[in-house]
Amino acid sequence: MPVRIKRVYDEPDNADGLRVLVDRLWPRGLAKDKARVDLWAKDVAPSNELRKWFAHREDRWAAFQQRYRAELAENAALDELCAESEKNTVTLLYGARDQRINHARVLAAVITERSQRQDEADRPEEIAVEVSSPPCFLHELDAPWRGTEDGDDTDAPLYHEADRKPSTSKSGRSR
Repeated sequence: MPVRIKRVYDEPDNADGLRVLVDRLWPRGLAKDKARVDLWAKDVAPSNELRKWFAHREDRWAAFQQRYRAELAENAALDELCAESEKNTVTLLYGARDQRINHARVLAAVITERSQRQDEADRPEEIAVEVSSPPCFLHELDAPWRGTEDGDDTDAPLYHEADRKPSTSKSGRSR
C-alpha cells in the first residue's frame, strides 16, 4: 500500500489511512484531538543527537540521510510500521517546516524499499536468472569479458604468449 507524508499541521483527510506521527517530540501548539494521530511512533524518529546535529541544514542533508538510514537499519520499531504499510495506506506525519528536507521523506523511502524487497522475496521464481554460460561458449564472449573467469581483473587475454601461433616473417619462416 502507499506510504504518504504530510505535515501534521495540515488538515486530516479520509485518504490518509493510518496517520502516524514520526517525530520524537510532540509538535508545538498542536492539540492532540486536532492532529488526529492514530499512532505516535517516536522510536522510528531520528535520535536526539542526530536531530540536533542536522538542524534542518541543507548542507547536511546528504550526510543526514546516510546517518538516519544507519539508525533505521538497527531499529526494531520500523518492522511494525513496514508491516502496517503493507496492509493499509499509511501517512507519515512530521512537524518540520521544510517539506523538502525532513526525516519523513527518508523514512517513507526506507519503508517503500523494504516493501519492494519483501515483494521480491515472496516471488523468487520470477527473479531467477541464469548467472553463467556453459564453458563451451567461452570463445563466443566479447573481448571485455575475457580474463574475468579465472579471477583475473586485468584486460589481459586468457591465453599466454606461448599459446599463440608462431608469427611468420616475410620469408615465411617461423621465428
